[in-house]
Amino acid sequence: MALVKTKGIVIREQPFQEQDKILTLFTEEEGKVKAIAKGVRRNRSPLVAATQLFAYSEFVYYPGKNFANINQASLIQSFYPLRNDLIKMSLASYVLELLDAFYDYYQGNKAVLRLVNFILFYISEDKSQSNEALVAALQLKLTEVHGIRPVFDTCALCGSSEHLTYFSIENNGVLCENCYRTEGYSYRLTPEVITEMVYLLVTPIKAIRQRVFDKTLVRRIMDMMNHYISYQLAKNLKTYDFYRDLNL
Repeated sequence: MALVKTKGIVIREQPFQEQDKILTLFTEEEGKVKAIAKGVRRNRSPLVAATQLFAYSEFVYYPGKNFANINQASLIQSFYPLRNDLIKMSLASYVLELLDAFYDYYQGNKAVLRLVNFILFYISEDKSQSNEALVAALQLKLTEVHGIRPVFDTCALCGSSEHLTYFSIENNGVLCENCYRTEGYSYRLTPEVITEMVYLLVTPIKAIRQRVFDKTLVRRIMDMMNHYISYQLAKNLKTYDFYRDLNL
């Protein structure tokens, strides 16, 4: 088979046998790829830096039946400061888990890869007023890309645009007061929360990182969207719980 040369991020790693690692890559050309990096757990391996978690690298590999076999890898960006701050690292790990959860193997999106690169850079280098706002924006933008964005402007059940004061996970969006009474548990919303959710959805990440946000409001959006995404994808995103436990 022909060699594949592509840039990508290491979004998951696990030890394999004595000296190897199995990696999950999110790449420009082939989307999410499972690959084996042989001998990479030896300190003198030339692949060590380029195959660490979070590393954005250029990979050359042979496609295989079960795994791509990495032949070469050159590091482009390590996002090294993430490894020196547990809170940053846990939030960045959640970013990677979102990619892993939303995409099957050999599915991907170049624009999403660029977006995640920006987010990891801003978090690692303290270039954002609110790291959580960056991640909330990613949550919302991924639901838009995958056609599961929550309804914001009208009640998800009756279509009313009045008194939109609740957010329902099961009904895919906001509810009016009348529908909430018949549906049971939902998140209580304020108009400010809805406004900020729409802002985070439609605004470029470079503008979001420059703005100051209400911390409590952004955290509420993150919590709601994590619950919503977990429900929609039927997946438990464990790194979010770890981040929340660290950063109450």
